[in-house]
Amino acid sequence: MSTTDDYRTGKIVEGIRKAEMVLDNRATYPIGDPALERIREKIVAFRPVWITSEQAVELIRQAEMAAVGERVCRALHPESPVTQTVFLDELAEAMAGVEKAEIVTAAEAERIVTRQSRHRFIASMVSGKYLELCAAWPPDCVFCKAERAGIRCIEKSVLNSIL
Repeated sequence: MSTTDDYRTGKIVEGIRKAEMVLDNRATYPIGDPALERIREKIVAFRPVWITSEQAVELIRQAEMAAVGERVCRALHPESPVTQTVFLDELAEAMAGVEKAEIVTAAEAERIVTRQSRHRFIASMVSGKYLELCAAWPPDCVFCKAERAGIRCIEKSVLNSIL
């Protein structure tokens, strides 16, 4: 499971880079390959789930702190559209501490989500809690790439259990 420290140190970007190399070359890895299995385990541990902007707003309202920053995966795909991620609680603090996000009020975070409402959001678990609300860009999203490679990881149904 990824931790706030993985995000703070940038280790998460390196992990995404490695996963994408394997996923982008999926045809060269036979079924049951240990590299694919390691990636599956790491990706599934995030317990990613598609959520609506309304659910994202509710998670923001339940949080003690919010920060807004660029999508983590955009470091690997600078040509992708600019969308922002809302980080919550200790992940917000960690990302702001390394100047990868800016602490904002709940109302400001809600405005970011509302402005990006044409996008679906992926909530992902970090340090055992849903702390990252990403306006994912599916062509470059590691979770979406995993799905396209046959690794089922994103919950398709609305999960009220995260709220």
